[in-house]
Amino acid sequence: MFRIRFLSCMFLSCCFAGLAAPLGVRAETARPVPAPAASGAVLEKVLLVSRHGIRSPTKPLATLEKKTGRTWSAWPVPPGELTDHGRADLALMGQFLQSWYAPLLPQASAPCASARAVFVWADSADTRTRQSGDILTHALTQGCTSTAQSLPAGRHDPLFNALAAGREHRDQQRVMRSLTRAFQEDTAPGRPGAQAASALQAVFAPTGCQQQKGPCFSAPTVLSWKKGLPHAEGGLNLSASTAENLLLEYVQGLPSTVFDDARTAPDNNAARTRQLLEVVLPAHALQSDRLRRLPALAVPRGHVLAETLLVALAEQTVALPDGSTLPPSARLILFAGHDTTLDMLATLFGLDWAFADQPDRTAPDTTLAFELWRRPDGQKDVCFRVFHQSLEQLRQTQPMSRQIGQGAPQLLHSRFCPAPAQAACTVEDLTLSLNKLKEQDL
Repeated sequence: MFRIRFLSCMFLSCCFAGLAAPLGVRAETARPVPAPAASGAVLEKVLLVSRHGIRSPTKPLATLEKKTGRTWSAWPVPPGELTDHGRADLALMGQFLQSWYAPLLPQASAPCASARAVFVWADSADTRTRQSGDILTHALTQGCTSTAQSLPAGRHDPLFNALAAGREHRDQQRVMRSLTRAFQEDTAPGRPGAQAASALQAVFAPTGCQQQKGPCFSAPTVLSWKKGLPHAEGGLNLSASTAENLLLEYVQGLPSTVFDDARTAPDNNAARTRQLLEVVLPAHALQSDRLRRLPALAVPRGHVLAETLLVALAEQTVALPDGSTLPPSARLILFAGHDTTLDMLATLFGLDWAFADQPDRTAPDTTLAFELWRRPDGQKDVCFRVFHQSLEQLRQTQPMSRQIGQGAPQLLHSRFCPAPAQAACTVEDLTLSLNKLKEQDL
């Protein structure tokens, strides 16, 4: 019986050879997929998990104005919905993924024959994820199929959120104790959130913290429990949501809420916005670490999807939430979800990543890949990769390419793997790690 190992191959040309270079904690840029063939390895299957395309803020603009004291740029769609710009960007990501993994798909003379090897399952809870699934299905099948599979619209899918679907419940005392410890760390001077709060305060409301009801981006975090889930209010939450909305505004190409000076050249306003995003988006990452990547929350929310991925990688029958099973012919499988989906999988598989040209590690269209490779000796290994688009690729709707920094994916190392010299984990190791997370008194 073969063992599936999770590999973090720093360079694809030596993906299955002994790695001499030390593995970093963060991702490194990779070369195109065909390179492992030099070692005789064959790519047999890939599982992809993606975030939906560019959407409008989930809160009405009047709410944003009330919270930040500024009038925000108008969006062409209702709150939380995909934009046409976002659809176009996501289609480019899908086309790139199809091109990257084309060698995996069976080649046949009959049109659309390879479409049977592609399967897309989308989160049914939101319109934006269902539409994103359709866009990616169309791209991955080269137009042969245009509809992703999902539960009925509006249903909570346990693959994407087992808590919302009622498959899991959290113990309030355990979660709140863990969250309290985590947020206490943010009070230390020099924390990433402090710099972001200071920058946002300066551009939105310099005297906001001195006013009774003014926007204060450094206000202490207040934790509460509502409807079976933790909630955090205060400066970090305000900083995180404001930073993300500024990012969405920028990549959508809307006028800047904070740098829309007619006396300044548009390029200069855009450059100032990019600089601001670099400073303030760490607040969004920090909030995600607290409320999304915290094991006490990520495990119950995401273990159903994590276990499903492990079953698929072990090439066993995969049961889907509607009672069907994953088609045996599927070799390129995609789950269309949210940034929260990527965050919870990062925790459950011991992953982390950052991009030089994109300050948001889970920006729109970001896609996490689990690749199953078979070596000549029958050993089956799995490489983790992450695909993303830069700020300017999203803003300008620029195609991705295999050039470093223009689309080439990054390869990841799991902290659950043994020593970096081996850079491998078995499915059993990862299952054991997941079970330990579930059992810990968090």
